[in-house]
Amino acid sequence: MMDRHDLRLLDALQRDAGMSRNHLAEKVGLSDSQAARRRQALEESGVIRRYRAVLDAKKAGLAVTAFVHVKLHNHSKGNSKRFADLISRTAGIMEAHAVTGDFDYLLKLAVADLSALQRIITDTLLAHAAVDRVRSEIALETLRDDNLLALGGP
Repeated sequence: MMDRHDLRLLDALQRDAGMSRNHLAEKVGLSDSQAARRRQALEESGVIRRYRAVLDAKKAGLAVTAFVHVKLHNHSKGNSKRFADLISRTAGIMEAHAVTGDFDYLLKLAVADLSALQRIITDTLLAHAAVDRVRSEIALETLRDDNLLALGGP
């Protein structure tokens, strides 16, 4: 079970995973060794899945963010597996979620331009035997994109 120190450590790391061991310990109010042990335990338990750099999509040449809703023909285990395999190997898809409602999946894509979006929708998604329908929405402006979990930190 996580305590307030673990939550503070997680909050600090999600905001800046590159901070030094000393700075992290100071920020969460623990000794260097305590903070390091807790961090290692959180990594080993899978609470901390990975570390990565957060990139600016537009500056990296990916000017279009789109959300794509996908409905499958049917909900057989094989169909869902084939679709999951397609998603895992398709570049441009940042997130994929199984959802409730009129569609089965919601995808978040970051692509260079509308032509790239059209190719993924037409040549990849709609061309796949498991897919019945697709609906896309293009983000005009991003109001928030920090991906921070609400852990009760500062």
